[in-house]
Order: sequence, then C-alpha cells, then structure tokens
Amino acid sequence: MFPAILFLIAAFPLKGQTNALPPLLPPYGELPPTFWEQHATLVVATGLGIIAAIAFGLWLAFRPKPKVIIPPEVQARQALELLRQQPEDGVVLSRVSQVVRNYFIAAFQLAPGEHTTTEFHRALSGHEQIGAELSTAAAGFLRGCDDRKFSTATSLVPLDAVNQALGLVALAEQRRAQLRQLAETQTQGRCA
Repeated sequence: MFPAILFLIAAFPLKGQTNALPPLLPPYGELPPTFWEQHATLVVATGLGIIAAIAFGLWLAFRPKPKVIIPPEVQARQALELLRQQPEDGVVLSRVSQVVRNYFIAAFQLAPGEHTTTEFHRALSGHEQIGAELSTAAAGFLRGCDDRKFSTATSLVPLDAVNQALGLVALAEQRRAQLRQLAETQTQGRCA
C-alpha cells in the first residue's frame, strides 16, 4: 500500500513546479582560432631553425681543427735549438742524431723506421735526390755521434753536434732547393 501512495503523490504536480524551461541566453559567436591553429607553421619553422643553429654551432665548436703542417726543416731547427744549451753528453748526442735522421726521412721521403747508422747510410747513398756529397756528410756526422756516444774516454773535445747538425740541415735545404729548381725548369721545358 505504501508504494501506491507514493505513486499517487508523485502524479500530482507540486506548487511552484513548472514544465517551462528558463529562457536561453543568446548563442556565442564563432570561437576564434587558438594560438596553435594561428601560428603552428611559424612555431615549427622557428623551432627547427633554432635546433639547426645550435647544431651548426656545436659542429663548429667541436669539429677537428686542421693540422698545422710544419716543414721538416723548421721542426729540425726547433728541436736542435732546444738542445743547443744542454751539455753535450750521450743523451744529447742521441737526440741530435735522431733529429737529423728524422729530418732526412721527412725531407727526402725515405722509408720510416729505426735504422742503424750503417743502414741509414745505405738508404741515403741509394737515394738519387740526396746526392753523394750530402750522403757522405750525413753519414760521417752520424758515425761521429755514435763514436762519441759509445766512447769511454772522459776528456774528449766536444763535437759541437748541434751546430754540425744545423749545417747538415742547411746543406740538405740547399739540395732540396736545387731539386725544386730543376723540377721547375723541366716542367717549363715540357710546357713550351
């Protein structure tokens, strides 16, 4: 019985209850486009440009620097000048002879490697560009350094190895200049 009473009460309208809807507000106008809709292309292009600029800047900052190629005569002279002020002992003589060997290997494109003085003399004398005079002078200097390095005598007159080595470098540079001049005249003779 109780559910029937509830049903009857619910069927009668209550006071103040209306079936009419409140008046609606007028509709809004069309929504304007959002920021992203208006500027998407510009934002993407600017972002890509900034990324490209940063990548280019990092590439510039971290790219390998070009190696500065120092001519062999400059390397030899610099190394010999460092040895000039040191007392002439076996260590200095070894370094001087090594500088001279490295100079000849680099300047005349000889086979690199560690060679004995005899092997190095054979390599020098077998090389056409060096010539007999320069080959003999270099071999004599290297033998003198070896004799002095391995000598047991204590009262030897200094060899003045640094100045002799600088003289050898100067002679070799004169020889290289002659070879360059000869190559230029041969090239000009072929072109004419």
